Amino acid sequence: MTDNLKKYNEVFCNIFEVREDDLENMKLKESANWDSVGHINLISSLEETFDINMEPEDMFEITSYSDGLLVLHNQYNIEF
Repeated sequence: MTDNLKKYNEVFCNIFEVREDDLENMKLKESANWDSVGHINLISSLEETFDINMEPEDMFEITSYSDGLLVLHNQYNIEF
């Protein structure tokens, strides 16, 4: 596991209070605590963790754990 993947997983685990084993199934509005407020907290934490400023359209594209990996990799060149 890369350092960036560890950081990404830590953000999800801390924001949504879940175990790492549960991350693959995380989805906006379907997972406990991932509501609109949780989403704002997630985006803020990802920006801080990876030292980026996300574009609004990218924020809305992150609707699952795996979508977030793709957005960060494709739009912000973060390697996982």
